[in-house]
Amino acid sequence: MRAMFACLLLLALLACAVPAMAAPPGVTPQGDALSLYSPPPRYQIFQAPKPYGGMLMVDTKSGKSWQRVIVNTPQGIRIRWVELPRVEKFPSGNETILWN
Repeated sequence: MRAMFACLLLLALLACAVPAMAAPPGVTPQGDALSLYSPPPRYQIFQAPKPYGGMLMVDTKSGKSWQRVIVNTPQGIRIRWVELPRVEKFPSGNETILWN
């Protein structure tokens, strides 16, 4: 009876693992290995260390980015997202990139 119960329990556990082993559409074979990936979420939020940035949000499809700004208005505190300008070329000179 114990052996039968153990076999049924093992089959139940294996049946639960089958959906996790199913390959999503993003399957890329690489030699003998099989690599699985999923696309990133469209909007990603990063916390940059102060005083450099605070909270930043990036749109992975368009490349636009926004910085969170907390504003004290007469109606109360508001959180706004200010779009950051996109830098295409870095000016030459004695500038240093502090973080990327």
